[in-house]
Amino acid sequence: MLLDAIDWLGHSGFRIRVGKSIVYIDPYRVPQDAPPADLILVTHGHYDHFSPQDVERLSAPKTWLVGPPAVAERVSGRVHSIAPGEALEDELVRGMHVGAVAAYNTSKRDGDGNPFHPREAGWVGYHLNVHGERLYHSGDTDVIPEMDTVTGVDVALLPVSGVYVMTAHEAAEAARRIQPRAAVPMHWGEHIGSAGDARTFAERAPVEVVIMEKAA
Repeated sequence: MLLDAIDWLGHSGFRIRVGKSIVYIDPYRVPQDAPPADLILVTHGHYDHFSPQDVERLSAPKTWLVGPPAVAERVSGRVHSIAPGEALEDELVRGMHVGAVAAYNTSKRDGDGNPFHPREAGWVGYHLNVHGERLYHSGDTDVIPEMDTVTGVDVALLPVSGVYVMTAHEAAEAARRIQPRAAVPMHWGEHIGSAGDARTFAERAPVEVVIMEKAA
């Protein structure tokens, strides 16, 4: 089962085992002994999602990195740039296909009234098909129409902290819209967001919710 192959690394970082391959999404402050990556997916350029130090620590000659253009241009080696709505035609990891979904704010703004994650930045979430099971990592986003493209996924990883991303109540609305078989709260427990946010999401979401323990 796909959920059993996923480890939460804290904040919005996850590790997914795909056969013998290791895939990371937004790795940040990963343990020193973390296994090297076959593929690293980065949603956007904020430091707690794109950590060059963690990318370097996890990289090996075989490692591919996929991210939006503003991330891809900052990385050397095996890199794929991806934009919302695009999918990778070549399999970088056997048994897995990668598509990018838009991720942006509609209501979360800084002191000057600018969205923390503007739509025009081209930042992304990821829709993965892993041996026929589907996973959605939303990236940093509010509830947006593009979520309709991932309706019925097996696992949805959704931020719950508020301020820069969906609140727990908004994430529950996203879960209602997406209708995953299981939803996992993220974007809590590091800089912002609490276990209380994760629990509120679990209470409000109309789907099964799994609150993961941070992997060692």
